Amino acid sequence: MARTARAAALGLVLGLVWGSVARGFMRLLATSPEFTWSGTLFIIGTAGLVGALVAVVRSQRLAGRSWWWRLLGLPFVLLFSAAGAIMAPGVAGVVMLTDRRRWLALPGVALVGLTLWVTWQDVEQPLSPRQGAGVLIMLVCLVVEGVAARELVRRWRPQVASAPSETEPAGRVGVPA
Repeated sequence: MARTARAAALGLVLGLVWGSVARGFMRLLATSPEFTWSGTLFIIGTAGLVGALVAVVRSQRLAGRSWWWRLLGLPFVLLFSAAGAIMAPGVAGVVMLTDRRRWLALPGVALVGLTLWVTWQDVEQPLSPRQGAGVLIMLVCLVVEGVAARELVRRWRPQVASAPSETEPAGRVGVPA
């Protein structure tokens, strides 16, 4: 239980950092940036919540718990609300790129490229240095978000209880703590 709590706390902090950086690149990309507390707090708060939940899912997967824990990752889709929808194809592309099946690499690159192309079309041309920095930071955020999404969809292999060994008393089965 303590391991799960530590994972959730770390995920919360990393999610808050990711949300703050994501809010920053959005501000850099906008031609006429507008600031609202409600929008900023939604982005950062949602990212913190999702970070904590993804960390718990990962913790439970590594501990060999039931795959039902994966359902805690459902709020991840909130990251694609409003302007975050532009990131969805790129996140799917990063998930494909981090998969072991190499045949997914080409579609993964295409989806990341599509996200960058749509972003490029959305900002005024020529790209200002500020907007260029925003695109680079967005790409880093995209990769981090894709790696987090990969934790939610990767193969779940629960630990199988081992048969009693000579060192364990009869009737007791080795189960992870």
